Amino acid sequence: MSRREFSSPVKRAALERSGGTCECYRIPGRPGCGALLGPGNTFYEHIIPDQLGGEPSLDNCAALTKTCWRLKTDTYDLPVIAKSKRVRDRHRGIKPQHYRALPGSKRSGIKIPFGRGPPIDRRTGQPVKF
Repeated sequence: MSRREFSSPVKRAALERSGGTCECYRIPGRPGCGALLGPGNTFYEHIIPDQLGGEPSLDNCAALTKTCWRLKTDTYDLPVIAKSKRVRDRHRGIKPQHYRALPGSKRSGIKIPFGRGPPIDRRTGQPVKF
């Protein structure tokens, strides 16, 4: 699923609505910072993330400074989207990948005796050849 970006008219309207100041007050739970927006420091952010069903409309758009955009993305969007994916995968029966056990750990098939010879295969008891 590709990200749905805001159209140019929506971006213009959001910037006009902001009056040239950061709209981080539109993000739930965030006070307004009042920082000025400028060239290279203006980001148009989905209030409800696109991956969670947020529409690319003016009502769901906020003109943010880079600092506020980064803060919202790192502290809210990414964790919520990751959890949503995990729940969706669990519902579909997709299990997380299990990583290979470390050699010598109880989950591995190899037993490494400390200072008493070569590694041993746990199932057969025979020395392991690498």
